[in-house]
Amino acid sequence: MKIVVCVKEVPDMESRFKLDSKNHKILEEDLVHKMNIFDEFAVEAALQIKEGLNDGSEVIIILMGPERASQTIKKCFAMGGDWGIHLNDPSFDGSDTFVTARVLKNVMRDIKPELILTGVQAEDNLQSQVGQSLAELLGYVHSTNITKLILNSDKKSLTINRELENGKEEVLELPLPAILTIQSGINNPRYPSLPGIMKAKTKKLEKWGPTNIGMKSDEVGLVGNKRDIVDLFIPESAKVAEMIKGDPKEAAKKLISILHDKEKVI
Repeated sequence: MKIVVCVKEVPDMESRFKLDSKNHKILEEDLVHKMNIFDEFAVEAALQIKEGLNDGSEVIIILMGPERASQTIKKCFAMGGDWGIHLNDPSFDGSDTFVTARVLKNVMRDIKPELILTGVQAEDNLQSQVGQSLAELLGYVHSTNITKLILNSDKKSLTINRELENGKEEVLELPLPAILTIQSGINNPRYPSLPGIMKAKTKKLEKWGPTNIGMKSDEVGLVGNKRDIVDLFIPESAKVAEMIKGDPKEAAKKLISILHDKEKVI
């Protein structure tokens, strides 16, 4: 079985963000980058299926991003991924979710995977659109927010649990090929072992541009996008927190007074 995991490099959310308001983008300076946490759960889910099959199945890692993002792919290799494709070309820069899905569709055309996994969303934009869009373009069945995943004994279908609102879950059986977006908490992603890190250095990593997937440079990146960013800003806090210090009893009295006299909530 061929299992593809689509991963993304994102800024660490603890980084100090600076904006280029004129060009509507986040400046790269001072940012620390890492693997999207939701994608780590997807990689682990793929590895567990592969290990359960023990039949020569392979886990293929695909990432779109600049040269530095190859470190994220190598982390996936160290976890146990078999080989990967790095969509690394300046023309891909700024691709929105629709363009990203179109690019990935063309990649899948050559690989023909039975199962594609993504994280439920990316930490940086929280849009949760690529997996669903890719499924529509490929004509694969799909489901989102997966919290449990079992490959059935026929190896042609899956039993999955998907998270709903109010703590509820839905149990479904889906035929392959399929695309699933994996929710956090489904598993405990493994740490790359030292042998895994050493093996990662020898695993095949192909670098592809638009020509490798039959697309033109004006079909990807900002020029191919269906979405325009009209403004980008850091929200300003509307209120300042008031810290109440001192003796707990006196602080409690002051808090009650504020809630009653000023905020009018009690």
